[in-house]
Amino acid sequence: MSKIATPGALQLVLFELEDRSQSHLIALYDLAPRYVFASRDGGRSAETAPAKGNFVASIKREFTYHGSTFHLTIQPARLTKMVNRDDGAAQADGQTEIEYEVFPAEREQVVEHVVRRLAMDRSRLSLGGENRDKVQMRFTLYEIQRELKAVGHTLSIRDIRESLTILARSRIIIGKPAEGVKKGRGANLLESTAFPVLAIRSRPDLIGDEGGDEETHLQFNPLVSSAIRNLEFKPVSYQWLMRLKSPVSRWLYNRLSAEYDYSGAEAPGDLGAKAMTLSADEIIKNSGMNVWSRRRDTLRAVTSAVDALVEEGILTSAEKLYDKVGARIEGITYVMLPSAKFLAQVRKAQAVESANVAAMRAITGDDRRPTDFVPVTPAATVETRARRAKRLTEEPPRLPMAEAG
Repeated sequence: MSKIATPGALQLVLFELEDRSQSHLIALYDLAPRYVFASRDGGRSAETAPAKGNFVASIKREFTYHGSTFHLTIQPARLTKMVNRDDGAAQADGQTEIEYEVFPAEREQVVEHVVRRLAMDRSRLSLGGENRDKVQMRFTLYEIQRELKAVGHTLSIRDIRESLTILARSRIIIGKPAEGVKKGRGANLLESTAFPVLAIRSRPDLIGDEGGDEETHLQFNPLVSSAIRNLEFKPVSYQWLMRLKSPVSRWLYNRLSAEYDYSGAEAPGDLGAKAMTLSADEIIKNSGMNVWSRRRDTLRAVTSAVDALVEEGILTSAEKLYDKVGARIEGITYVMLPSAKFLAQVRKAQAVESANVAAMRAITGDDRRPTDFVPVTPAATVETRARRAKRLTEEPPRLPMAEAG
């Protein structure tokens, strides 16, 4: 087992959730199409070997979040591996080391979800950095492997190590275009990797699952750290995320969770079953999914991802409105009606957010979102956990806290 850290900050305590069916959504970061998914008909692969003297070009995307347009650049991670020699040169092991570049793909998406869930365990997080504003975590590769197995995914220790390395080396740049400037220019909100600091003590040359019990240390992306500091996270169903087989379905569930609001509600917490509408092209663009060479195959893949939410009980129904040219389907609009289970999850999230606001107010006496990590003593940590647990069993949710002025 890895060492247990002392939280030291109130926000780290509030990020904890004992309910292991839950994870936390960090909306802008989690909705950005940061992964590269390979299509079945030979579309872009996550792994690419650059030609000698060249490099693999970055992937540039555009996505929308809460009505605003963002630019995203994904730079590949550069790794090394041993391969069999093809030139017949005499060498004892007959192998040589090559460099290759790889983008974070579905495997890395799942591993990052699992890391996030482990981060919510009690006393798992701590603060680091010169200004004590970097959120960090210690764990072992075996812990990741056990959690993956518990949610129906199987990876070797070597694969887990490689996924963490890819996430630590693949750089993402998120920017928002400024008004009146050329396309592609504007202020960058983020330029970092998923894990800017990663230290795995086990040697990379170990065979199979050797070294899985060695301690691993990582630091979270600045957007994740600032979201934790500002209490800008909300519970979502970890079970649903892990049961959904398609990465597009997982993105769609996150999108619904992030954007479902109080529309149709008479009071906070009294959610109406208002349908949400998304077109196939919106899903393709914003999820980062690859397109097939034939339009109908791409639309079929999008429909399958939407239908998976109906099958899982997240949606009651998903009506399809077809845009046709003759007999050919050019586009589809999906009208998605949330289920009672989904609404219950949203209410649960609101209750946790409300309890976190109350816990912050009890320590700071302020209803505004914090702009710094709030120090907390071990005694206050225990009291906060107890008060929040009691509140979650007794009180209905309230509106989130106000922005700091």
